[in-house]
Amino acid sequence: MLNAPRSDPGRSKPYLHSYSTELPSGQMKMDCDSGKSFKPQGVKVSKSMSTICSSSSNANCHESHPIQGPARQAQGRNHSEKLSPSPDIMSAAARESQISDFYNGNVALGCPSDTSEKFHQRVAKESRWNGETTPKEIMATKRIANAPKDSPIKHTFLFGENKIDNGSKMSLKKSTVHKLPEKGCSPLAVSREGPDGLRGETQAWSSVTQRKKRRDLFPDSKVFSHIDAHVLRVSEQIKSKPALPSVQTIVQLITDEAQSKLETVRAIWIWLCHNIRYDVDGFLGLSQKIHTPEQVRQTGRGVCSGYAHLCREMCREAGVSCIEVSGYGRGTGYQQGQNCQQKKSNHMWNAVQLEGQWYLLDACWGAGTVDAEKRLFIPRYDDFFFLTDPEHFIETHWPDEPEWQLVQPRVSLEDFEQRVFKTSEFFKLQLSLLSPNHSLLKTEHGEATVSLRSTHPAEFSYHLSKLCGNVSKEALGTTHGMLTVSEKSMTLKVLPPTEGLFELMIFARPADTQNPYSWVCSYQIKCLESHKKELPENPFHFWGLHPKGKDFGIEESNCGEDLIVVATGTLLLTLQTSRPLLATYQLVNKDLDTSLSMKCLASQAEEEKLSCHVLCPFLGYYRLSVFVKDLGGDLFKNAANFLIRCSGPINQNELFPSGLSMHCGTGISTGCRGFSNPSHPAPIINTNQGKCNITFHTRSDTEVAAILSKDKVTNTKYPMERYVLLTHLGNKVSVCILLPESGLYKVGLFSRNKDHKDFAHVCDYVVRCFSEPRCLPFPRVYSMWRKGCILLQPRTGVLQERSWIKFRVKLPKAYRALVVGQSRTELQPTCSKIWEGEVYTGLARTVLKLAVKFSQHSTSMDVILSFDVEGSSPSSEGSSG
Repeated sequence: MLNAPRSDPGRSKPYLHSYSTELPSGQMKMDCDSGKSFKPQGVKVSKSMSTICSSSSNANCHESHPIQGPARQAQGRNHSEKLSPSPDIMSAAARESQISDFYNGNVALGCPSDTSEKFHQRVAKESRWNGETTPKEIMATKRIANAPKDSPIKHTFLFGENKIDNGSKMSLKKSTVHKLPEKGCSPLAVSREGPDGLRGETQAWSSVTQRKKRRDLFPDSKVFSHIDAHVLRVSEQIKSKPALPSVQTIVQLITDEAQSKLETVRAIWIWLCHNIRYDVDGFLGLSQKIHTPEQVRQTGRGVCSGYAHLCREMCREAGVSCIEVSGYGRGTGYQQGQNCQQKKSNHMWNAVQLEGQWYLLDACWGAGTVDAEKRLFIPRYDDFFFLTDPEHFIETHWPDEPEWQLVQPRVSLEDFEQRVFKTSEFFKLQLSLLSPNHSLLKTEHGEATVSLRSTHPAEFSYHLSKLCGNVSKEALGTTHGMLTVSEKSMTLKVLPPTEGLFELMIFARPADTQNPYSWVCSYQIKCLESHKKELPENPFHFWGLHPKGKDFGIEESNCGEDLIVVATGTLLLTLQTSRPLLATYQLVNKDLDTSLSMKCLASQAEEEKLSCHVLCPFLGYYRLSVFVKDLGGDLFKNAANFLIRCSGPINQNELFPSGLSMHCGTGISTGCRGFSNPSHPAPIINTNQGKCNITFHTRSDTEVAAILSKDKVTNTKYPMERYVLLTHLGNKVSVCILLPESGLYKVGLFSRNKDHKDFAHVCDYVVRCFSEPRCLPFPRVYSMWRKGCILLQPRTGVLQERSWIKFRVKLPKAYRALVVGQSRTELQPTCSKIWEGEVYTGLARTVLKLAVKFSQHSTSMDVILSFDVEGSSPSSEGSSG
């Protein structure tokens, strides 16, 4: 039975995961059967990602993979019409296989199901293996001896070949191969011949705490690289030969470089996984199943019992104790909550004895996967099922004989069925369950929570589907869960959208890799009451800070990993950093388009802190994603994702102005440009009077420019540039701002110096005014308004007609200044170098120009300011301090 990936229904592109990599649609891991066909009603092959099971040695083998249409009919014919070959013409291997089928419960129609004495006599007679001595009956343990008379556990058959060594000692030339009755042999009942020909001590199974782990046998599969390479090389040489060698020859060739029984078993395992293809047609019921060792060797194909039978025979030839174990396999086709109590076992695997201890392996599951829709076997090697630790093996393999669980305490079939379904990747990634430890969850208040622990940093994802009937599913994606990941754990809160039964698949991969996510475990969720919440799509698979956030430079956040509730439509997110970082943000809501989303964010980047002001214009759930990079870095990395629920949205007229940069307010950018001592460090300035002054200290050679903008301007009489006036006084820069109307404005600051001749962006500010100021503009400023020039009076650029206005202007290095209108007025310098004078405005629509001569030898004067004269009395609100 091969375990296969499931597809994620409903995606535009198949989203499939095997135990190690992403697979095309329809592929599955194979499981082999050893009993009567189990056919879930209404299950279609094309929709199933099932575990393939076919471990029977005859046509009575049942498959856990469902069969439909002609395939189902064909299977039915095989089940009812299969005739057993005559014993006279059966090979020894086939006879032994038939014996093993009987003990696995795969009795052909018409055969007795009990272990009658007559039948055992026939079995003993027919079980000679290629001229070897008749196997002796193994002495049972006290438990077996006291079993009821009609119990199949009364008998265990020992297959082997004895040889006289030096004329006096009996030794095993071949391995002692034990075949388990369905309810019989156990690790406690398997004994070995002693050197004197007498039966030795019973090989007792030790407790779990005393067992050697797989890692005790070998630290990593890389230690077998020379064995693996040799087997693959020999396999190619064998394939190039016109005639297929015997099992004995194959074993001799592939184990030629093995220096121990462990390496011998490894060689046999590698050969099976890379040279035997799964019998897909047999599994689907389209042909008779290939299961005997000779059939499997000749065709290079087999169902799970074929893998197990051939593995046993190859181990026998190599002198390794090996048995077959029949039972239930929880492959991909296993349905959560499926009851196996009244069903025949559906899988077969092997156990081998190494260093006095039994180990489990499943070459069928190690070989590959199956695409049932295309009827194709997909070779996909899985090393996990080689000598798997019993506590991991029992998660997917439950033997008919509980002794072959090799764990204490024993796992009941009911417990086996209720366990969380785990794939091999679950153990490869060294994951473990925190809660719950059962597969069927029931919601409380519309929620269900799953938690996993990871030994090493890992990234997680999930997929939720609603189960409709036996097999059909409605894909719901990742919009109904909240996944939070820490460095060593994950917690997923699932909020099903409706009542009913749902399937939850969890995926994982090692952190900092671009490998596909692998399916690691599954749950079923029974939703008793719906939350009716649709969370925003999260392609980054986690909520809260990234598990490796500290590596990114993020120390902590003012917002936790739980749901953030916003009652007023505004949120301030702050992230403390260990080093200067740049950040960008993404806000997602089902009603929010990209352009509107940009108007909901105002971010600030400081040396040790990142901040973002967030506005929520709609009710419901939002995803706020944070992306960071180091100064000079190339790519932004997703560092955090926050789930926000807004219960009181903000008016869309209060959204931020368009075009804000990632540098709002003071911070890294202003520091790099030499700005210091800001009057307004924060990015948002609120004013009720419609005016503000933003001041900095800069380098002496720095020149600053400012641009004021607003998305929608009602008062268009004067251009927006007239509402900003810059003053440079020594190292201090003052940006004076007047607002013509209420609303939100963007102020962009730029600078240049002797090292950078072109103006470059420094930062942005947001100025908010919700009163009705109606300030008059400043005078028009011309390019010769230079550093050191200060307008003292008048501060407004709109003057009343036929009025006398006092002018006072500081003009450094000026030789002459006059105001030109309907008449000319010379301004006189004072001892403090301020040029002043009384100026008559004249008639309306007159333009007064302030002209200055900055060079003693110049024959012309430069206009630096101009003022408008209006007929009506201008508002006094135009003045500014």
